[in-house]
Amino acid sequence: MLKFRNATLEDSIIYFKWANDQAVREQSFISNEIVWENHKKWFEAKVKDTACEMYIFQDEQNNLVGQVRIEKKKANEALIGLSIALEHRGKGYAQIMLKLAAESFLSKNTDFIINAYVKEQNLNSKNAFEKAGFSFTEINVHEGFNSYHYIKKLEWR
Repeated sequence: MLKFRNATLEDSIIYFKWANDQAVREQSFISNEIVWENHKKWFEAKVKDTACEMYIFQDEQNNLVGQVRIEKKKANEALIGLSIALEHRGKGYAQIMLKLAAESFLSKNTDFIINAYVKEQNLNSKNAFEKAGFSFTEINVHEGFNSYHYIKKLEWR
């Protein structure tokens, strides 16, 4: 079973490592390698930003598995993203992480819809979002790439 906590400034290095993983960069909408100084400033700002929830996930042995970030973007809409440590990919963690993070965020932000955009070729993430209960809305162009658009909101909304 996975557990999660809010990210802290001490997590900056592991986020940097995960973000610069080659497979993560390939599936990101901005695929350039991230520079440490830029990441450090960005990370410090995001950890302090009340519009951004950053979760670190760990397994039963407290090994770091991955992260999910949900950021409020405009009135009642948020954007979700995730990455998983190379050694933990293919274990089904993505769907669990997405489900737990979305539930946590929506329990505090009941009037929000969480948007997810997945590049068309990223079938692993597509499947994870579907298994996590996100609803497919359409294929559209997001940041210059054909993408699956998924949403998640509280069931009673």
